[in-house]
Amino acid sequence: MDNLQSNSNTMNDAATSAPSEAKPAKRSKPAKARLSPEDKIAALELKQNQLAEQIKDQKAKITAKNRKEDTRRKIITGAIALEHMEHDPNFKNVMTDLLKKHVKESDLKLFEF
Repeated sequence: MDNLQSNSNTMNDAATSAPSEAKPAKRSKPAKARLSPEDKIAALELKQNQLAEQIKDQKAKITAKNRKEDTRRKIITGAIALEHMEHDPNFKNVMTDLLKKHVKESDLKLFEF
């Protein structure tokens, strides 16, 4: 029994005498200076203006993309119509009438009738 007691005493002594690992000190965040209500409003307005610019830029990108796609559709449609005019006399007559009705005279020079 003495042997058991001495082992447990040794273990207790080791546990208490061992250097305890110190936990790293928590780093506190630097304290932010409190803004006055006027300064806070100014900061928020600045952020609002920046976000408004970003929104405007994104809308402009969408508009430009849509415009490019619309132009591409018109080019493809026009190419198909011009090709079809060469092969179908009835379609050529209809297109010629539509062009004469809806296109400026100066632009009609672009087409061979």
